[in-house]
Amino acid sequence: MAEVKLRALGLREVDFGDYDRYLTALTADGRRIEILCKNARRGKKQNPAARQFCYSEFILYERGGKYTLREAGLVHSFFPLTQDIERYALACYLAELASALATPDEDSPALCVLLLYALRALEGGGREPGLVKAAFEWRVMAESGYAPDLSGCGVCGRGIERPPVYFSVRAGNAADGACAERVGGYERLADSALRALAHVLTCDARRAYAFALTGPARAQFCRMGEAYVLYHLGRGFDSLAFYRSVAPQA
Repeated sequence: MAEVKLRALGLREVDFGDYDRYLTALTADGRRIEILCKNARRGKKQNPAARQFCYSEFILYERGGKYTLREAGLVHSFFPLTQDIERYALACYLAELASALATPDEDSPALCVLLLYALRALEGGGREPGLVKAAFEWRVMAESGYAPDLSGCGVCGRGIERPPVYFSVRAGNAADGACAERVGGYERLADSALRALAHVLTCDARRAYAFALTGPARAQFCRMGEAYVLYHLGRGFDSLAFYRSVAPQA
């Protein structure tokens, strides 16, 4: 049995047996792992660092790709998010989306960075939750092999010299006005929504949430981000339904 030391963010907890708990976690290098926390629900054996939305340094026993908790030391807790139902529901959705895109055997450090900074943006209260959600959706999909293509017209292959730019959630690419009208299925992007999308897709991951957007452009950016996730992953998320129920205007 090997001993492994790593940092990871708790994504989800599932009780097991009378006293144990499984913790799904996202490692700093972007892998999803399952950690068996023995006696995690037994009195003094509880470790507050091995919990959902805690970024901690773990010492684990590993055998055959299965992990058992030995120790955990807290680096940062996002527990304050649980005090606001909207932000907590959104954090649960972002965690579920990250978990769906992460794998046990492939590194993707940007996943963890994006999620940590999204939770920090929600925790600090300085960023609007709906924009944090949409920015995370667009960028995490791009980092996971589903990047939307804004480099030119996806229909004719030529560059788009100037706005307006049209975009298709299903095709995952942009088009100029003539091509968009000819083939259908494209929606004109508001200029500010296009700038926000270009920023989110190309900036350093730590700055993905450092922008502002209002009005119809904000609504479009958020609506299309969610639609892009649901269409290209071909699935829904229970936590997204929960978030919608507590933030119906998001």
